[in-house]
Amino acid sequence: MNVDQSIFGYVRDYLNKPDKIKIEYYGSSFTEREFLSYALRVGGYLTEKGFAGKTVGIMLPNIPEAVFALYGASAAGCTVNLINPRFRTEALERILLSTETKILFVYDKIYPLHRKMLEKYGIEAVVCSPFYYRKGLKILYPFSLAACAGATRFSETLKSAECVPVKRKGEDAAVYIHSGGTTGTSKAVVISNRALNSLAESVVDSVHPGRMDIPENGGMLAILPVFHGFGLGICVHTVICHIRVVLMPLFRAKEAARLIKKYSVTHIAGVPQMYSKLTAERAFAGKGLKQIECVFCGGDKLAPQIKDRFDAILSEAGSKGEICEGYGLTETASVVTVNPRGATKEYSQGLPLCGNAVKITDGHGKTLPAGEIGNIELCAVSLMSGYLKDDEATAQAVYTDGEGKRWLRTGDLGYLDEEGYLYFKERVKRTVKIAAINIFPSDIEAVVNAMREVEECCAARATDAAGKPYVKLYVKRSPEAARASLESKIRAEIASKIVRYAVPREIVEVEELKHTPFGKVDYKFYEK
Repeated sequence: MNVDQSIFGYVRDYLNKPDKIKIEYYGSSFTEREFLSYALRVGGYLTEKGFAGKTVGIMLPNIPEAVFALYGASAAGCTVNLINPRFRTEALERILLSTETKILFVYDKIYPLHRKMLEKYGIEAVVCSPFYYRKGLKILYPFSLAACAGATRFSETLKSAECVPVKRKGEDAAVYIHSGGTTGTSKAVVISNRALNSLAESVVDSVHPGRMDIPENGGMLAILPVFHGFGLGICVHTVICHIRVVLMPLFRAKEAARLIKKYSVTHIAGVPQMYSKLTAERAFAGKGLKQIECVFCGGDKLAPQIKDRFDAILSEAGSKGEICEGYGLTETASVVTVNPRGATKEYSQGLPLCGNAVKITDGHGKTLPAGEIGNIELCAVSLMSGYLKDDEATAQAVYTDGEGKRWLRTGDLGYLDEEGYLYFKERVKRTVKIAAINIFPSDIEAVVNAMREVEECCAARATDAAGKPYVKLYVKRSPEAARASLESKIRAEIASKIVRYAVPREIVEVEELKHTPFGKVDYKFYEK
């Protein structure tokens, strides 16, 4: 398929069965014909209002309007600015101004919080409700004219005539995704049409070699948000070309189990915390899981015990599926490596997808041999164009080798085994050096999380009064574990399985650990 076109054009070229269902959302279904028409009508609205070719913001959870707006904006020749709905007004203001966003598709419940700021800069708002297309709840969730005064209802955009799709080049910017960057400061990552389209081709060719085993009536449970690289690149853009997208705006384990069964979900992509919660959910069991074929995990290290429990539940249900862990960054529009089905390796993030390459270096250009820990560098078909309006940061993160290939310095440490499987160890900046030895907090977490007395933990870098670094461990104890002996058990376990220098100086018990919006333990919070 031609990857050198807009993301709308790429998807449109794949859709050749007008009556086939493409999107499922709580009782509402949208066929290929309806999806394309709605997207083109949104594109028509943007064109009528003079926004064609401009930057369009989407600040929505996983609801149909987010998908229609994404591809509608692409059809109108726009670049889409994907924004987390949890951002506060100050952060949103900075993002909108730096990206020159002219119109914002926004969740109706949060619009009043940002209304004055949007009006100040003349940014038009289109309000969208997660209940509008949710059958049975639309009447119970009326549109508030007072709260959303000055904004346009999404339904109004669909009254426009379909636009004539704008032809765009592969190198043109498709989306801006906001990331901490490989250097740790917030940046807008520019992902081109070619990058997203190439990602979709690479994923399908790697997961379904020959494309012979793609289930005709398959469906992906889209748990990961569309404003996140993994959610956008995999759960929506790759999937919608081949199988159904089953949208879920907010993860709840019991509800996810219900949707998997109701919509015969065959593919799932998530983070470890989501799979851990699913395994603890009684509804996640039985023959309704038999159809699950592909399960992908990223965003954080996958503990073996989570994979074992999840895979066992699928096996008992008669499914041949298993969790396949992968690795990627926002700068690569999500996944770069993944474990092959039937050939997964514990603690590994798998092999490069088709067209990708991984190498480990010493940080000075020298490639290290298999088994040696060093800096992870990636050459990916989906590599970003760069950081928006930040050539210096782009030059620090991306370089071109002697063969003309572009490589990303990830800021991560890891190694490759003899078969080329990647093993991620730690973020470079999270590593703690004690007695000239590199201590990896994630190694400590893996050991402690494997203990039956512990539900979850976070190993954080701390500094004492003399400026010396040490490890401080935060632990959520299992209800049945005895508090008195737990600390000594943890220290002994770490000393025996890692090294004595990795034993935390402090161990703090907490009722709950703080998580990021994507379900990862927020280690940065505990390092402050």
